[in-house]
Amino acid sequence: MTNEEIKFETELAYAKIKNAEERLVELREICTHENVIQSNYSWRVGSMQLADVCEYCGKLIRYIDYY
Repeated sequence: MTNEEIKFETELAYAKIKNAEERLVELREICTHENVIQSNYSWRVGSMQLADVCEYCGKLIRYIDYY
């Protein structure tokens, strides 16, 4: 595989990721969030907090305070 082929395939992969992220935003906007589950939610590597998360689309609804 040449460097040009690697670059082309890499850019294609990033475009697919961007499209998937945009579609996920759309789905989360139309979801009614009827069922919410309590789950550990990680907003960055190494940080987790208990939160209510939509069972269907995975959107964070609210954090649950420990105190």
